Amino acid sequence: MVKCKVWTSRFSNKELQSGNYTVVGIVRGMPKFPVRYTIAGNIIELAPPSYLFNEYDRERFTGKYFKHVDKLGVQKVVSLINRFSGYGKDIVLCCYEDVRKEGEWCHRLVFAEWLESRAGIRIEELKDPSPDPRKPAKPERTIEEFPLF
Repeated sequence: MVKCKVWTSRFSNKELQSGNYTVVGIVRGMPKFPVRYTIAGNIIELAPPSYLFNEYDRERFTGKYFKHVDKLGVQKVVSLINRFSGYGKDIVLCCYEDVRKEGEWCHRLVFAEWLESRAGIRIEELKDPSPDPRKPAKPERTIEEFPLF
């Protein structure tokens, strides 16, 4: 079993700057933008294979991605994740997409589904303190709204 709590998130999640997590990529390429936290490593085996890069239908992607990860097997996947458990912190598996956006999904969510279905290990999305893109920003107040003295 996994030796610590595991989450998923995106590299731009500001919560990762808290220092409370061991951040691990599950991507083909690491961020080119600056991050204000340490990335402990990358589990490239959990990144989608190149033949899935242009698959935008989640249902078709899921079946093919499950087959890809099934080839590794639960024991190997758990072992890959557990390599990062020695830091004594929760592990966050990261890629790039902001899945809070309407209709947005990514392979990290599909991976979480795979791990739960194959090993009974539930992975949740880490809280993200940045403004939720589904909620409209609060309108700016105009000068007319302030009473005159």
